[in-house]
Amino acid sequence: MIKRISLVIFIFFLLIPFPSSAKVFDRVVGVVDGEVITLADLDEAMPQYGMVNILDAGNPLDKEMRLNQARKAVLQSLIEEKMLQKTANRLGIKVGTEEADNAFAKMKEDGKIDDAQAEKELIRQGFSVEGYRHFLTVQIRRARIIESLIKPNISMAEEKLREYYQANINKYQSPELRVSQIVIQVPPEPQAKDWEAAKKKMDMVLENLKKGATFEEMARQYSDDSTSASSGGDLGFFAKGEIMPLLEAVVFNMNVGEISETLQSAQALHIFKVTDKREGTLYSFDEIKERVMADYYREEVTKHYIKWLDDLKARSNVEVKL
Repeated sequence: MIKRISLVIFIFFLLIPFPSSAKVFDRVVGVVDGEVITLADLDEAMPQYGMVNILDAGNPLDKEMRLNQARKAVLQSLIEEKMLQKTANRLGIKVGTEEADNAFAKMKEDGKIDDAQAEKELIRQGFSVEGYRHFLTVQIRRARIIESLIKPNISMAEEKLREYYQANINKYQSPELRVSQIVIQVPPEPQAKDWEAAKKKMDMVLENLKKGATFEEMARQYSDDSTSASSGGDLGFFAKGEIMPLLEAVVFNMNVGEISETLQSAQALHIFKVTDKREGTLYSFDEIKERVMADYYREEVTKHYIKWLDDLKARSNVEVKL
């Protein structure tokens, strides 16, 4: 009888919440000018920064490490967000919800996807729909602040542009890449089940590639592109500007032998492999001046913005406790 009572008491105490657990969960991990950021704030903000899927796979130790890394990244983003909000308030910059909604609508229009497809893709990338709208709001606010405070300090004089061109001349020698593809098509006006079937087939192709099958074999056996399938998916050599922008952005950042992630177009799923690379044309400054301007401006904005944010943090009361 005594042993049974002891066991009941032991179970009873197991059911009582550990008194410090709530404090650990809600402990302060950061402070911005007296405004507190808690651990709960970080976890709540995960869907706003693409971190929802951070714990989807792996052993408990790996998951814990990924969670800690994600929380540190989100903390830095929240600190930046709070400082941007304070700056926007000082400058009288306001971003309405309709602006984020318009940006979201444009993203769907450009990608030729509906609400259901957009939500599915955002979830795949670790966002919630509302979290992504919040993310867009922060990006618009940052862009307005850059326009007001950073852009006026960037010189676009041609002398600066030519110096940048010479220092980065390898960027403007366009290589030619030989590319192969595997295409899994869906019917006209595809339904969700059609995309699911296509994905299942492409996943099987990728699994076979991991097991040692060659890209050429898989293209001949499974690719729906009759023109290239018979040649193992080979599309020949391409230079920049000769292929669709979506493909160009992917393959020109790949190494020879590398296989892309699955890409979705309006009527198919695609994977690509770069099979060869050769030197292409070196473009003169005058031929690609607009591209040089865009590259130079983007890098200068990034450099000036990082320095501005660091200086702002140094002048503020920012504490990181994670």
